[in-house]
Amino acid sequence: MPAFIIPQTRKALRRIGPREAKFVDEAIPSRGSSDVLIRVRAVSLNYKDLAMLDDKFPWPVPSNIIMGADVAGEVAWVGEKVAKFKIGDGVVAIHNLDNITGRESTARAPGQGVDGTLATYVVFSEVELVKFPDNLSWAEASILPCSGVTAWSALNIKTNNLWGKKVLVQGTGGVSIIALSLAAKAGATVIATSSSDAKLERARELGASHVINYKQNPNWEQQVLDLTYGLGVDIVVEQGGAQTLLQSVQSVKREGQISQVGFLSGHGHGDMFRLVQLLIIRKCSIVGIQVGSKGDLEDLLDFVKQPHFKLEPCIDRVFSFDKSLEAFEYMRNGGAVGKIVIEF
Repeated sequence: MPAFIIPQTRKALRRIGPREAKFVDEAIPSRGSSDVLIRVRAVSLNYKDLAMLDDKFPWPVPSNIIMGADVAGEVAWVGEKVAKFKIGDGVVAIHNLDNITGRESTARAPGQGVDGTLATYVVFSEVELVKFPDNLSWAEASILPCSGVTAWSALNIKTNNLWGKKVLVQGTGGVSIIALSLAAKAGATVIATSSSDAKLERARELGASHVINYKQNPNWEQQVLDLTYGLGVDIVVEQGGAQTLLQSVQSVKREGQISQVGFLSGHGHGDMFRLVQLLIIRKCSIVGIQVGSKGDLEDLLDFVKQPHFKLEPCIDRVFSFDKSLEAFEYMRNGGAVGKIVIEF
């Protein structure tokens, strides 16, 4: 069993105002008998982390909060009542700390309602943690609690056999790229959209069978239908929101599903009457996706135990902890294909 010398202080990145954050040295939080102290090894960034830093998040963000939500780390200390983990275990924390069974009505997310994960040491309750398989690196494990579980929930792989089915993913952000990889691994034919030919080429490398440049093809829904012989896809991983929803419904097959993940566009585009009409004609479902439960994370981690399954291609770039602000700036510039990870 590895021995850890627990320091008295930690280094953390705290948000101090819109587009402003600073590193601070502070005491490690107190720990209870059911708590676990984690030595942080990797934190993956999500779009909402940047939105909160830039004061563009649609919900209030506390001031002076530690940034970051996702984390993969090494158990450095366990309370006397902790039974599932031992020192040295590799663990990840669930994204919504209250979402254990999937039926909870409350939400607590690191970096949003409580201090986040961009710190050298963090404390979680035992029930908020899951051990990850040895075939994953720290960086790979860190991308799963938010983007990974969101992609998993959008595809509904546990109860939906994707073999031979068709999936449309919008864009090349973290959720879309992980959904692409998971769907391809599960045997689906994947169609990917982007406004960048370079990003679409990367999507092909990651397993997309077909790609569409929506800037060059504004009526991309017709191209989706052409690629599926007029039938449409089984699942759309919908990222645009109000501006693309109508086209997504036009792209889906009869009794298919639109998994509404993102709301990147704030203004509606299209005819609401036509949308309702298509919902009836297609008999399709629009399902809102808000990450998932602890059980969903456990199921995803079990799925990625498959031999030769690597998530490293879903990671665009890795920054060191002291370069965290550069990582946020890189995300702000919008050039990433997949996840941005900070390693410690």
